[in-house]
Amino acid sequence: MRSMSGYYENKVAAITGAASGIALEMTEQFLKREARAVFMGDFNEENLSRESQRLGRNYPGKVFPVVMDVTKREQVARFIESAADHAGHLDFVCNVAGVGVTIPTERVTLEIWDKAINLNLKGVIYGTYSAIPIMREQGFGHIVNAGSIAGLLPIPYQAVYAATKAAVISMTESLQYELEVEGLQFSVFCPANVRTPIFGDMTPPADSIGVDEAVLYILQEMEKKSVVIVLPQSARDFYTLYRERKEEFDKLARQLAAERRENYRTKGTYY
Repeated sequence: MRSMSGYYENKVAAITGAASGIALEMTEQFLKREARAVFMGDFNEENLSRESQRLGRNYPGKVFPVVMDVTKREQVARFIESAADHAGHLDFVCNVAGVGVTIPTERVTLEIWDKAINLNLKGVIYGTYSAIPIMREQGFGHIVNAGSIAGLLPIPYQAVYAATKAAVISMTESLQYELEVEGLQFSVFCPANVRTPIFGDMTPPADSIGVDEAVLYILQEMEKKSVVIVLPQSARDFYTLYRERKEEFDKLARQLAAERRENYRTKGTYY
């Protein structure tokens, strides 16, 4: 599957969280689009081994698994440098690893804050700032970070998660304006519910979309050099409502808060 512009062809990519979910699908789609090499970073050695072997059978010599922890700066730097050293260039860095947090305020602890910040924000910072010097020197490169619709607008019961994702979005947009003159491109994808392991043992919400649909849209927008990528259409509509018809949004947000409050009271979960 070759893109019309050949944007992914013969490119080297480093992707974190690559043993599952959106990052795994991104890995496979890069390979289908004739990437030269994809470095798969993940802390789950068992899943990483299984998925990298599966992909390696279909794309021999192009898949490079690396067991790593995005909360460890040195490990992230080594991962990025290994990808850059493979063919002498680094075309894509996708900082996708993260954790979901939807929880009532009374259950929030500093440990929960630390975990979310370390995974969702610091992990992205480490990947971004390990890649920037390499890409500035070579004069090109595309850094893609995982945001969330919760980072663009206020979602009840997701204050912790929203804070980390909002920071990622703002950082990514700021870097685009600063470094685009040096040939660097930045994107941040902001999905609503996608059916990935982020939901753990829970059945994904009824309004969730498939990971294949999500990644197809993300890659299409990356190819267009879009900076903020919001998906699916229902999330784009909700975001427009927040920006343009705030009173209507407020009503829906309060309805959502009431629903989640009642669900926590009766079922112990938010949906």
